[in-house]
Amino acid sequence: MSKLKKWSIRHVDREDGSAASAIVSELGIGEILADILVQRGYKTPQAAKAFLGKETSLFHDAFLMNDMRQAVDRIFTAIDNREHITIYGDYDVDGVTSVSALYLYLSEKGALVDCYIPNRSTEGYGMNLTAIDKLAENGTKLIITVDTGITAIEEAKYLKEKGLEMIVTDHHRCQAELPEAIAVINPKRPDNTYPFDELAGVGVVFKLLCALEQTYCERISHGSAEDGTYLMNVCRDYCDLVAIGTIADVMPLTDENRLICAVGLNQIERSPRPGLNALIEQTSENKGLRNGKPSKKRKITASYIGYTIAPKINAAGRISDAMDGVRLFLADTRAEATKIAERLFELNTLRQAEENRIASEAIEQAEKTHDFEHDPVLVLASEHWHHGVIGIVASRLTERYNLPTLLISIEDGIGKGSGRSIKGLNLTEALTACSDSLIRYGGHELAAGLTVAADKIDEFRVILNDYARNRLSAEDTVPVLEIDRETEDEDITLTLAEQMNMLEPCGVNNPYPMLLRRNAQIADIVSIGVGGKHTKLTLRSATKPKTALIFGTPMCETDFTVGDTVDVVYQPDINDFQNVRSVQMLVRDARLCEAELCLYEKEMALYNAVVNEGERFFAHDRLLPSREDFATVYTALKKLCAESDTFGIHKLFCTVKAMNPTQLPPMRMAKLKLCLTVLSDVGLISLELLPNPALCGTELYKIHLCQVNGKVNLEGAPRYKAIKSRLKKTPVSAEQ
Repeated sequence: MSKLKKWSIRHVDREDGSAASAIVSELGIGEILADILVQRGYKTPQAAKAFLGKETSLFHDAFLMNDMRQAVDRIFTAIDNREHITIYGDYDVDGVTSVSALYLYLSEKGALVDCYIPNRSTEGYGMNLTAIDKLAENGTKLIITVDTGITAIEEAKYLKEKGLEMIVTDHHRCQAELPEAIAVINPKRPDNTYPFDELAGVGVVFKLLCALEQTYCERISHGSAEDGTYLMNVCRDYCDLVAIGTIADVMPLTDENRLICAVGLNQIERSPRPGLNALIEQTSENKGLRNGKPSKKRKITASYIGYTIAPKINAAGRISDAMDGVRLFLADTRAEATKIAERLFELNTLRQAEENRIASEAIEQAEKTHDFEHDPVLVLASEHWHHGVIGIVASRLTERYNLPTLLISIEDGIGKGSGRSIKGLNLTEALTACSDSLIRYGGHELAAGLTVAADKIDEFRVILNDYARNRLSAEDTVPVLEIDRETEDEDITLTLAEQMNMLEPCGVNNPYPMLLRRNAQIADIVSIGVGGKHTKLTLRSATKPKTALIFGTPMCETDFTVGDTVDVVYQPDINDFQNVRSVQMLVRDARLCEAELCLYEKEMALYNAVVNEGERFFAHDRLLPSREDFATVYTALKKLCAESDTFGIHKLFCTVKAMNPTQLPPMRMAKLKLCLTVLSDVGLISLELLPNPALCGTELYKIHLCQVNGKVNLEGAPRYKAIKSRLKKTPVSAEQ
């Protein structure tokens, strides 16, 4: 089911080449960085300089956002009159940071404020009537929603009946009708006048804070706030939280989001607030600490926040109480912050265990029940899956199969689902097409949630796949790796890595550059990390050998061997060891070089033609294995199985060649696979083809040697006899 990634290499045309040359000349940067800037739309020296400079002066006026003035006036009225304000948020990282930032700001301004985040398991997403009743009883007069509320049409009416008022701040897709509220602040409103509509929920809160602080500065100075003091105040005090929420919600890191994250990440690196500092200290990847602060070796990047910090914050909302995340950010003392951070790490450990269990069950269910040839969307359901974790698992399955995936957790006859999609299928539009089968749904283009009656799941699966089948082509389901540029060995320098870092913060719509190095020869390959879960390649170089690191892939799953010529997609990185800085390559994909991979694919096609399609062949094709061939392959298998039961056919092929380097003619790959097939047929080995190919692009197996009593007649095996029967008589012309 898994497919090799398609490598899509961007090419620079003549016009773009001229633009890049002008940028190189004026800014004094390297040609590779200039090419990438031009590819991403920064085609003049001025545009490139502004992008690299990340100037906060490029922030847009917050009051360009619809209803902003009404919201600001109502909030200050509530503060002045000591009305009880409740911030109503979502339970993910975007929601938690939104609640935290707005609570801290309003508290500092003297507001009578508290916050409320619904429980994922018992209340579900968004506003609910029970919560409104509870807030009304507690004396709330004004509710401000953050990262939620845009679809709360009925809840807004009910709230008004209870005598409460509401301000909505959200960034999710709007329905035809907006909630009835004092203000609805959402850059995705149909009547939007704001220049940038890709803010996270916390980004919308950031704009509200800017508007509030600008108004506050004008009130206390009785004049204009054009000097930008209000913006500096908000950036200084809250950009760390806004950056975390923006990155965690996987928003495009362009325009204002890029500026927010640049300021916020720098703030975290220099002076993290107590809660965040405690979380960083607890992170196993950050062992080098000095005086309780991250050492200089710990570069705070968008990737570090997204993959290391955000999951710990998210864990609370997924399996416990999202308010733990808020408490972390509100903590004043190191002791208090450390206690909460430890709690979040415990929850995250539980989340990881639950995630792995569900992933294992979901993959097994998919392999047994899903029609991969016919249905382009995976819809899987179980009564044993935790609703708070299925979204992460859906992401893992989408990455594994490159298919849109929805996982549904069933409880008391109701299924709560979470889905992830791929480019080519807008998930919210797809769910809209299935709305008659659903109770509720909502979300983004690539991520969405739903509620469905358990007895409607099969109907929903059919309708969704019918819809997707007309919109997703076979090509859409092949994962694509976008490569920014090809490089030569001499390009891979410390300067290159330093210049690529100028593009940070990197993320959606501003990815860290992917570079390609073709025809590199492997001089050494070793396992690294605890349990050998990573692999290090050493690549030959005309200057100094290059280190290429493959994280998350053990050596047995690479199928590479010393001497292989490979094509490597990588990201240049700086290794800082004992105050010595050097360049290293972080491998994002790699495979045998084009010529070797082409030969391998031809051999596999030949094997399929003979075994599966019954095609005949000549003796000089050297395909029919002899007893000596079987003995050689079996000996090679014993050698490899002594090290690991998982390896690829290429590694086996190289082992066979190394055992008999003078063999003429040498064994070909198609014959080797025929040997494996027959050895499996007669029970000498158990052979399992793994669903994910080896990193180098070849078949990956799990192989066990089996104990067999007595002699085994290999030539009597049915498939061997069938293959032998297809051997054609060698024509005279071939013998000559």
